[in-house]
Amino acid sequence: MSRETTGQRHRQVTREGRRLRRTVACLLPVLVLFSACSSGGPKADPAAKQPPQAATQQVPSVPLGTTQAVVASNAFGPGTGDVPIHITVYAFRDHVAPGAGIRPITPATHWASADILVCRSKPVVFDYPAWVLEAADGRVAQTTKVQHPQFPQPAFPNASTKAGCARGWVTWVTPDSLTGHTINFEQTHDLPGPWRLH
Repeated sequence: MSRETTGQRHRQVTREGRRLRRTVACLLPVLVLFSACSSGGPKADPAAKQPPQAATQQVPSVPLGTTQAVVASNAFGPGTGDVPIHITVYAFRDHVAPGAGIRPITPATHWASADILVCRSKPVVFDYPAWVLEAADGRVAQTTKVQHPQFPQPAFPNASTKAGCARGWVTWVTPDSLTGHTINFEQTHDLPGPWRLH
C-alpha cells in the first residue's frame, strides 16, 4: 500500500473521528435532558397514605361596637414595620348623601358609610383597599377617594401620619344591587373577624 493511500485513509479516519466527537458532543446534552425528563424521579405510590390537610379556618364575624386587636401592614404608609392597632366599627349607614348633585359617576350606585375608630401606638397610613364592604354573596364595594361635606362627618383620616386614636366615617361607592353584610379590614396579614351589619 502506498504512503499516499495510507495518508488519505489516516486523514479520512481523523475527519470521521472529529465528526463523531462533534456529533456526540452535540447529542450529549440532549441525551442527558431526555434521561432526566423520562426518569421523572421515584413514582408516588397511589396507595400511600397522604398527610392530613389543614382545615381552612373560618374567622367568625363580630357585632358592631366590637373592638378587635389587629396588626396593620405598613406597606402602604411610613416606616417599615407593621403596627399593632385596635379597631372598632360603631355604625353603618346605607344610601347616605342622596342628593342628585353628588351621586357617584358610576351608574346604578350609591354611597354607604361606616363610623370607625382606630387606635395606634405608631403612625400608619391606611390605603383605600383597607376597608371593604362585603355582601352576603361575596361581592364587595371599595372605599371612595371622594370627600364631600354631605357625607357623614367627620371623614375618617386614612392619610393621617399621627399616632393615637382617630374616629371618622369611611365611605364606599356601592352598587344598588349590593346589600352590605359585613365590613372587613384587609390591610393586615391576619384578617380579623368581619363586623356584621345585621
